[in-house]
Amino acid sequence: MITEKLLSVNQKIFCAFVDLEKAFDKVIRKKMWELLPGYGVDGRLLRAVQSLFYDCKACVRVGRDLSPMFSVQAGVKQDCVMSSWLFILYLDSCLQKLKNSCLGVKLGDIKVNCLLYADDAVLIAPLEAELQALVTCMKEECEVKGLRLNANKTKVLVFEKDEERTKCEIWVNQECLEQVNEIVYLGSAFSRDGRCDLDVDRRVAAGNKVNGALNALVKRQGVVKSARLAIHNAVLVPTLLYGSETWVCQKKHKSKLNAVEMRSLRKMCGVTLADRKRNEEIRNMAGLKDDLITKIDRGVLQWFGHVERMSEDRMVKKIYRAKVNIKRCRGRPRLTFEDHVSKLLEEGRVKSTRIPRCACMKKLMNLKEAKEVCKDRDTWRSVLSGYPVRDCA
Repeated sequence: MITEKLLSVNQKIFCAFVDLEKAFDKVIRKKMWELLPGYGVDGRLLRAVQSLFYDCKACVRVGRDLSPMFSVQAGVKQDCVMSSWLFILYLDSCLQKLKNSCLGVKLGDIKVNCLLYADDAVLIAPLEAELQALVTCMKEECEVKGLRLNANKTKVLVFEKDEERTKCEIWVNQECLEQVNEIVYLGSAFSRDGRCDLDVDRRVAAGNKVNGALNALVKRQGVVKSARLAIHNAVLVPTLLYGSETWVCQKKHKSKLNAVEMRSLRKMCGVTLADRKRNEEIRNMAGLKDDLITKIDRGVLQWFGHVERMSEDRMVKKIYRAKVNIKRCRGRPRLTFEDHVSKLLEEGRVKSTRIPRCACMKKLMNLKEAKEVCKDRDTWRSVLSGYPVRDCA
């Protein structure tokens, strides 16, 4: 949403995808105990958390032998459900100075300079100099808490509409960070033009890989059709759908994704291209109710409803609502997420709830009405369960 709003007014976005070196193992426990009361973890609750780390010991396996036990004074526990939460608070304390600064991109009345998910951080700025200041600030604050930026794995990406790449030199410890044209963050691929083409191509490649891996299993004669369909729905479909809720899909994207699914269904049903059977026929043979594209469209509408129901103080909702007070650049504007939702409502022939039901004169739901209807989770869920509306003629 950030790239969509800023690129629509031709504003460049300078981003640093920060990697912290052995982040969970570098936490200084003494400093962690000092900062937890500031987040409401104190008294008996604090002592209970501290007890989990009391007298922690470990050993090292060398070949078949084990070293003597030694005390572990730093880091949070591996595979502990509480570790991620403790680290989030620890990292948040490192970034308080950065959050309170005036640096970052401005979306209406809000300012965004840092996005966090566990130990994955993205610093965002409208200018190269501001991004350098953000990186330097984060580096200094993290070093006070024992954390260290990994300059070899931290990447810089400039989102822009220009074909010619803008050079961006960001330095950490006298080492220039690598600038890339694309990057994978939290499983989704981002390219410098801000479009979803790269992510769709990665999903298609991953789907083809899954098809190849399951080929022998699906073709095995002892496997019944219901089991093959269950494998298809449990393995291939989630692989193709990952991150699709935020895509603004075009016909070319849908065609690529649909081809991967149909390849799987043809193998499942023992049908080849030479048989010249229509896709709808093959889906009926497989017992599949909805195609992949319908699931993608339904997921977009589901995410739309989820964001609309969020409280107004959530950062995602603030960014979603924000308006950039800059004149749009010349040329045809890109299709936005809200434009895409409006298009899906029209293509899916979602009926309006404002007027009485009428078989021949039923008004379609528009974006404004959808924003009101989706406030009720159950009502919106019933709308999605019938999407797309199929004519009974």
